Amino acid sequence: MFRLVRVSLLLVVVLSVALVAAMGLTILTYVRLTAEEPIAKMYFEPLEDNLFEAHLAAGEGGDVGIFEIYGDQWRIDAEFIKLKPWANVMGMDARYKLVRFEGRYRDINDENTKPKMAYDLGQGDALDLMNYLAEWNFLVDAEYGSSTFTDIKQDTLYTVYRTQSGIIVRFEPMPDPIGYEPTMMDDIRAWVSGN
Repeated sequence: MFRLVRVSLLLVVVLSVALVAAMGLTILTYVRLTAEEPIAKMYFEPLEDNLFEAHLAAGEGGDVGIFEIYGDQWRIDAEFIKLKPWANVMGMDARYKLVRFEGRYRDINDENTKPKMAYDLGQGDALDLMNYLAEWNFLVDAEYGSSTFTDIKQDTLYTVYRTQSGIIVRFEPMPDPIGYEPTMMDDIRAWVSGN
């Protein structure tokens, strides 16, 4: 009888540890497969109608560039190497290289007739070697281009993120300068505009 209780208690402890381990592995899997990393930040200043000065900071060192772009939207392109899900769970992240930044127009007629400008963002050929070896690499799931675009808004800070399957963009209002205190007129403007 005493042995049956001891075996039952041991079984409960082993099953509890297994349940906690399974829950931890499930959470780890979710976190790794939905991981995002900021890879670029930008904001825009208008110069003329449909002409903007884009301030872009990208890369680990925060390489900064200022670009003139035409249009009412912007787009950034990347070469992308997606890894197999089990490689993501093991701690490896998708690889990318930002390759192009450009303005674009929402209206297709404007896109085909108005001026436009694109910029090469590619720096080095680190991914070219990876692309060459990728067809023999058992970690690689797919290689493709990934792009994201959105409308250009003033006083907005855009952040581009690398996910495990492509690039995405999120935006937020530009932060106020350090030491800035809003006036009553600023509060009224924010209330009127709904911000």
